[in-house]
Amino acid sequence: MESVTLPRPVLHALRQASLPGVATGMLTGETRPLAFPQGFGDVLAWLWTTDSNSAVIYLAELMKQLRERHPLAKTVTPPFQFDELLAAARACLPDDFAHADLLIQHTRTALGDFYGGSAE
Repeated sequence: MESVTLPRPVLHALRQASLPGVATGMLTGETRPLAFPQGFGDVLAWLWTTDSNSAVIYLAELMKQLRERHPLAKTVTPPFQFDELLAAARACLPDDFAHADLLIQHTRTALGDFYGGSAE
């Protein structure tokens, strides 16, 4: 994968701009099982490789969109669960991404108290 260097403010703006669109697609598509749009796994893997905390924050911000902030969040019953998000994130990561399990476990550990992550 070819890499580029982005200034932090640009990276932050790109993450913030993509969240509503990703959430809209997830909230209006076939909602279960939860699935990310094509290419999301590549973005998540890149974020993890460049700044692991950024990847975790991105997933946290998306979870907040899916449960609270997005105008359609309350239309999904029952609400999306943290484990559903993590399963979908794991499934969308590239097959050759060596840190997939670490990314998911770290995210579960870092955010589980906020989103009711189960101990696996």
